Amino acid sequence: MAQDSVGLSSDYQFWMQKVSTWDQASTVETQQDTCLHLPRFQEFLRQMYEALKEMGLLCHVLSAFRFDIREVGLFTQGLGYAPADYYPGLLKNMVLSLVSELRENHLNGFNTQRRMTPERVRALSRVCVPLITLPDFEPLVEALLTCHGCEPQEVLWPEFFDAVSEAFLLKKISLPTSAVVCLWLRHLPSLEKAMLHLFEKLISSERNFLRIERFVRDSSLPEAACHPAIFRIVDETFRYALLETDGAPEILATIQVFTRCFLEALEKENKQLKFALRTYFPYASPSLVTALLQHPKDIPQGLWHQSLQHISEMLREIVEDQTHGSYGGPSDCWFAFIHFGGWADVAAEQLLRSEADPPEAVLWLLAFSYSPRDGSQQRAQTMEEVKAVLGRLLKLLRSPGFSARDVQAAAGQSREEAPRPLECGPLIRCLLLNFLLWAPGAHAIAQEVITLMAPTREITHEITGFLDQTLYRWDHLCTAAPASRKLASELLTELRGQV
Repeated sequence: MAQDSVGLSSDYQFWMQKVSTWDQASTVETQQDTCLHLPRFQEFLRQMYEALKEMGLLCHVLSAFRFDIREVGLFTQGLGYAPADYYPGLLKNMVLSLVSELRENHLNGFNTQRRMTPERVRALSRVCVPLITLPDFEPLVEALLTCHGCEPQEVLWPEFFDAVSEAFLLKKISLPTSAVVCLWLRHLPSLEKAMLHLFEKLISSERNFLRIERFVRDSSLPEAACHPAIFRIVDETFRYALLETDGAPEILATIQVFTRCFLEALEKENKQLKFALRTYFPYASPSLVTALLQHPKDIPQGLWHQSLQHISEMLREIVEDQTHGSYGGPSDCWFAFIHFGGWADVAAEQLLRSEADPPEAVLWLLAFSYSPRDGSQQRAQTMEEVKAVLGRLLKLLRSPGFSARDVQAAAGQSREEAPRPLECGPLIRCLLLNFLLWAPGAHAIAQEVITLMAPTREITHEITGFLDQTLYRWDHLCTAAPASRKLASELLTELRGQV
């Protein structure tokens, strides 16, 4: 390094003369000389940058602690070291020393003789603001975030939190989950920015469950949400977004994906669960949450109908029996239910794959999941309409052959009318799409039926979302028949090409 420093000094004189010559003349010979030496000049500038960077950093850090870089230089010369040899090691050792001191500060917070003063911690956090994205300073940033004193007021510099949050969201810095949790607990705006950043990514791309899962996992929110306080803030943000968007499918999908990733992280962190589930879902009945937590893939398919009936009965008791209203109203129950929305999808599928009459409990569950604000009388009417459509679809299923017009009529339109777009709600469309995927006789006419079902761009998006969600769920349940999966994939590809 000392030889490199000497070399840079001599090279500096050489290049200053060259640049002066290039600047004073514009002859052909000068241009040729410039082209010849330009790569070497670029390499010289790179070496100069690396050398200056280490000394710029040291000046910045040492100034916060009333040290002078000239004093350090005199000391190193007395030891026989060149600055280029000593500065990088000094910087590294200084960071390690500060990290060690902060960790000791954290472990001995009440031992005033061994504690770093709040003023010094605050000054250190301020010094780190422009250095946060440098790899050498990541251990110091982490140590500052995870160091807690006994002061009633936050001691870290506000701009430090802002800078760390921005760098973390832009992937300019890597932090362990423990540091991210501390960041979001100590600085609520950072958590709010993380949620907004996730929503912006969702809005800027088409609805796709695999993409949503990638965004959610990339956000670090599921792992950090293992801390109940963070989970409650994230969950309430989702609830607010759901109300503001009037139940937008993208938000519903994100809540379901987030919940699945969160439960995976929770299980990975602690098999015994540090906190009771009611800590995360205080507005829902613990028995209901326990039932919803049973993933369909962990239950034999032959017992799915029993689980659906049990879930439906508990929800119905809370929603419609006012004497058991200790866990909130319909909106709270619905919000808890949609976290585990796979059960509603399983219910719709089961109705189309069963030859028996549709159970009232499953009909009620579907009606509630699609229209939670309906009263008992309106929900009962929806159940009757769904039951009638199911009866006609199951009748088609047993017939030797049927056309797209027959399916159109089963949805509630007269067979005598000319073919026109189907006018039915999302729940009826859900049943029709399940019928197309599971009825072998419907595969050949599926595209024609969907053309009738989707007269608008909005409904086309809805059907695209249903197919994408269905394939995503089948991937996790491993329940799809090859023919059904192939049809769903083909329909999804074609519809995405149209929008």
